[in-house]
Amino acid sequence: MSDKPRFRVQAGSSPTVAKTVGRSPAEMRYLNRDKTGVLSMRRAIRRDGGTDVREAAWRASALAFDFMQNSGWIAGACDQMIVDTIGTEVKLNARPDILRLGYTEKERSDWCKLVEAEWRQHVWNPREFDLAGKATLAEMCDGLMRYFIGGGEAFGILSFLTERQRIAYGLQTGTKVTLVAPHRVPHTTREFEGLDGGIFHDANGRPTHCRFLRRDGGLDTEYDLPFYLQNGLPQVLHMMDRGDNPDSARGISIMAPILKVIAQSDQLADATLATALLQTIFAAVIKSPEPSEQAFQAIQTLADTDGIDGAGDLAQDFIDVWGQRFEALKSGGVNLSDSARIAHMGPGEELVFKTAETPGSQYIPFSQNLQREMARRLGVTMESFSMDFSKATYSSVRVATSTVWPIAQRRRERIVAPFCQGVYESWLDEKIALGKIPFKGGYRAFAANRDRVCWTEWQGPAKPSADDYKSAMASKVRLEVGVSSLSDECAEYGRDWEETAAQRARELKTLTDSGLPNPFERMSGGAGPDGAASEGNREPAGAQS
Repeated sequence: MSDKPRFRVQAGSSPTVAKTVGRSPAEMRYLNRDKTGVLSMRRAIRRDGGTDVREAAWRASALAFDFMQNSGWIAGACDQMIVDTIGTEVKLNARPDILRLGYTEKERSDWCKLVEAEWRQHVWNPREFDLAGKATLAEMCDGLMRYFIGGGEAFGILSFLTERQRIAYGLQTGTKVTLVAPHRVPHTTREFEGLDGGIFHDANGRPTHCRFLRRDGGLDTEYDLPFYLQNGLPQVLHMMDRGDNPDSARGISIMAPILKVIAQSDQLADATLATALLQTIFAAVIKSPEPSEQAFQAIQTLADTDGIDGAGDLAQDFIDVWGQRFEALKSGGVNLSDSARIAHMGPGEELVFKTAETPGSQYIPFSQNLQREMARRLGVTMESFSMDFSKATYSSVRVATSTVWPIAQRRRERIVAPFCQGVYESWLDEKIALGKIPFKGGYRAFAANRDRVCWTEWQGPAKPSADDYKSAMASKVRLEVGVSSLSDECAEYGRDWEETAAQRARELKTLTDSGLPNPFERMSGGAGPDGAASEGNREPAGAQS
């Protein structure tokens, strides 16, 4: 018989519904190799990301914050994520495009220095920065990151105090900020009103208003605020990573994929601790060849049986033997509280100690695998998560840092920077409107070119290095071969190259006036008194490798 498949067409049917008789031909399609049924048994459906977030966000947020508050692993990892993303603070690096507005390069540089100095004084004064007068920008960014880690998002509200209110508080600026927790924006959805997750959208999907819960007299009351004011300045700031769920209006905790893993890690730790405690407890058991209760009953029955010669005497002999053993136990019993006493047991008896079993050899690999999965999702290295550097090498630490560092930069650009930028734009608008920061053409020229004037970069901490000397040498080589610039290298260390150059110029002038040597000059020459081979100028061994 031929292996070629045969086709049969049912009566009244078209050729397009022909059925194959015999063996079906091979197919090329996804999920075609699930012969064991592993995938078919796993229940999964595909739907809008907004629906998934809406149904799971509250529960995931509650669990995430619970672990952040009660798990040392997670609390430490959150601190590490904040340090990698923000460091001690996020610094303003003004980059306005104002050369076409009549500014020279020097005037632009001087204007940027003025703005950056004014901004630094403002954000480090909690009375001027925070509406409640409690937090600086750095502290608020820390809270912002914790809201993002636990809730997947954070909200900020910009307020403006009137002149009378500023006088009452003794303040110089009216722009104030309030950080709002994600749970203060209810996940209310009414599509016919354009309300999705507590955020109103217009016909084009642009957010217009946000619904907040405000604590008023012990009760939560709802109120709506527009995202933007009439002059185009932001009033509500909503920070979330929209790349995780592109079709969702709200965010979800970044710990949602590992909540089960965190719970398993805690459960494993609890079980291991319980086992360790049981190891300090033992049971002393006397193993005896004597018969049990049923045997005693049988002997008693034998003694009471009539018609068997000598049965009573035999039973009496057994009882006498047991009596001797009992007397021996009474006179020399086991006492575990007396370390100097020699225990005497009855004939044929054995003292046995029972202890709990220790965890198997698979415990450490399994716990480390759980930690590795948590560290991978949180975006920190395994070494920084577990604080175990016993197996770390220079190469492994360098590769691990290079892997997770872009994650920290991404979060800085998508979560922290939009918050700082929104506050900065409102603050600069007020400063120029009041004439406290000069601008050519006045406020009208600034308002007409607000986007160009407010263009900035927000710099965070320097990239961690496993070997500072090797990192510095790599930076030197990049500059020498022309694949980098001072701006790039300074940004790598979280610094502004113009500020660095100006500071070096001031230091050099002071050193020159004092007759001190220049520490910024490159070493040159051979073995002379000022050469590279002189004492104190030689590079460490292996520096050329």
